Amino acid sequence: AKIFIAAPIEWQDLTVEDVIYTELDAIIAKVDVVMLLRCQVERHGVAHDNTNFLAKYGLTVAREKAMRADAIIMHPAPVNRDVEIESSLVESAKSRIFEQMANGTYARMAILEMVFTK
Repeated sequence: AKIFIAAPIEWQDLTVEDVIYTELDAIIAKVDVVMLLRCQVERHGVAHDNTNFLAKYGLTVAREKAMRADAIIMHPAPVNRDVEIESSLVESAKSRIFEQMANGTYARMAILEMVFTK
């Protein structure tokens, strides 16, 4: 897989190999999957202002329109609507967010069952 990351410079880890940091608009029309993550500002040592995060780094309706017809949107949830993804896209036809969320629950259930039944 070829991985591209669009993120504020202060969140980038340039020591990770095989990852390409880029602007989302530069690659949005080329990718198979747009994978979004929740902005976990509570984990960052430096305060970050999310005011313009959606416009700079998030998935807006305009960016979704630039995606390939067969590309999908993923997000493990919980979603900060209108921060990392425009709210109307969460339930859109390209969204696989709820399936991804359910599959993550099933995977954790299976792992817990395996750990506690051995």
